[in-house]
Amino acid sequence: MKCQFLATTFILCLGLILNLNACQSETFEAEVGSARTQSTETYDIMAAAPSPQQARMEAPQMAPQMAKTHGQSALGGTSSQPIPKTGNPSDISYLAYRYTFGYALPAKSVIKTANAHAEFCQNAGPQKCQLLSSNNAKHSESDSYANLSLRVAPNWLNEFKQNLTMTIEAEDGTLMNSGLTAEDLTRSILDTDARLKALRTLRIRLQNLLETKDAELNELLSLERELSRVQGQIESTSSQLKALRKRVNMSVVDISYQSQAVSVSRDKISPIGRALKAFIGNIAQGVANVINVIAYILPWMILVIPALWLIRRFWRRRKAT
Repeated sequence: MKCQFLATTFILCLGLILNLNACQSETFEAEVGSARTQSTETYDIMAAAPSPQQARMEAPQMAPQMAKTHGQSALGGTSSQPIPKTGNPSDISYLAYRYTFGYALPAKSVIKTANAHAEFCQNAGPQKCQLLSSNNAKHSESDSYANLSLRVAPNWLNEFKQNLTMTIEAEDGTLMNSGLTAEDLTRSILDTDARLKALRTLRIRLQNLLETKDAELNELLSLERELSRVQGQIESTSSQLKALRKRVNMSVVDISYQSQAVSVSRDKISPIGRALKAFIGNIAQGVANVINVIAYILPWMILVIPALWLIRRFWRRRKAT
């Protein structure tokens, strides 16, 4: 009886320990799942926020003052997160602008003017202007072209345009074409920013669980892997957001330079000069070709002429008989 009592007691204690471990593991998994769920809910709430275009459409009904004062809430109060100034014509939408200019200049001034504009950009510094690409070519004295692609800060763009106009007029050039296009990156930036905030919130909760939770080794390893994955997503999303904001904060300027058309140029009469220069050489080459032909035919004539004579003689004899 005593042995049965001890065995029963041992089995009950073992079962109680297993139940406690199972409860502890379920509690840990529930906390991790709660962290993910709350982070996801945070991202959903941020993503559901109205876009700036919707805000502008609803502004006349909610608060007319919003169209005049940035950072003012619908109730007339001041927003806790004012929209930063970017230098673009619109401080509400995130627009990436691209300017294009086409100039026609005298052929001798095309490459020189393009190099001067590239140097002016580099001297301004990377905060105002960045040189993306530069290429040029000179086909002849009257045919040359050049291309420049720059990234310019909006608050420095007017100064750069003034320099363009001044240097083009100094070289007797003309503006052939110009254009402006804009790409709306508002939705991309807002979505990326909301996703980044949600990931950072999830990282904080995972770090708190890692510091406070006394879990088993496999659970700690799983938590470490999840934290590493979230950290990688944060770094990738941060890079995407920086690239998008850089496209908004600096406008792209594409400039093309081409030589002006000339009615009578040296290139159009140069074939006559080249022909006169090659006259003596062409005569000498023709005589050399005749000599080469005679040299090739002469050995065959030594064989062909006697053969023809014999054939003719044989034909006459046969005709006489």
